[in-house]
Amino acid sequence: MNMARVRVRRERPSALAWSVALCVTMLVVYVLTLNASKPDVVESMAAAPRVTREIEFDALTGWCVSMASCASDQEARLAASAYGSRGAGAYVANLDGAWRVLGAVYESEKDAQRIARRLSSEEGLDAEAIRLEAPSVKLRITAPQAQIDAIAAADALLREQTRQLGQVALQLDRGEIRSDGARTLCGLAAQDAAGASRTLSAIPGAADNALCAGLIGRLDALSEMQSALAAGTGEKGAVFSGMIRCAQIENFLGQWEMQGGLK
Repeated sequence: MNMARVRVRRERPSALAWSVALCVTMLVVYVLTLNASKPDVVESMAAAPRVTREIEFDALTGWCVSMASCASDQEARLAASAYGSRGAGAYVANLDGAWRVLGAVYESEKDAQRIARRLSSEEGLDAEAIRLEAPSVKLRITAPQAQIDAIAAADALLREQTRQLGQVALQLDRGEIRSDGARTLCGLAAQDAAGASRTLSAIPGAADNALCAGLIGRLDALSEMQSALAAGTGEKGAVFSGMIRCAQIENFLGQWEMQGGLK
């Protein structure tokens, strides 16, 4: 097992164009999740004929930068306290028997290795890029099609919000959006996650189904984190982007652990 957090720099559209596009996307998803959780929609989901389908959860891989490896939780938290004000996630996690201070999560090994080298050379940190992967899982499900679609949509939303959290933090660091704009985006994302949770919770027996219960738990945790980010008032700049990266790491780790337990 491996894990870490890092920043990826890519060519992107203008700040205004990207912020508007991201906001519109979140609003569309929010409207869809609200509709999906209405009573008549839930009723139709339960009453629809059952079908048997195989769905696949794609392999979940993240390349992270570990800024420190410590022998104890206390030592790791002490080290993490020095990084949060500099825009790093400073998230403490026990991985492979070591307490790691994680800075960010990336999709690319190249980006993670680049950041680790920079932190080592410029900051004198014992930084390294580590990889976490949960293998792909195929599950055969018998249920109304709408319920199967809701399960697949929940998994997709968790993955997408991990990516979006990293992008919002990067925009803050670049000065492309202000803290209040980032809070608005986090608030919309919280509503998306809450709506997806309500939809899954409306499935009969969801609480007793390991897959549904796991997804609902992750969505609720994500919604709570996004709501906390949206509600904050004092944090700005690097401190706030570090908090967003912490939420990104926690969301990724939670989904990684959940998928690793699926059979």
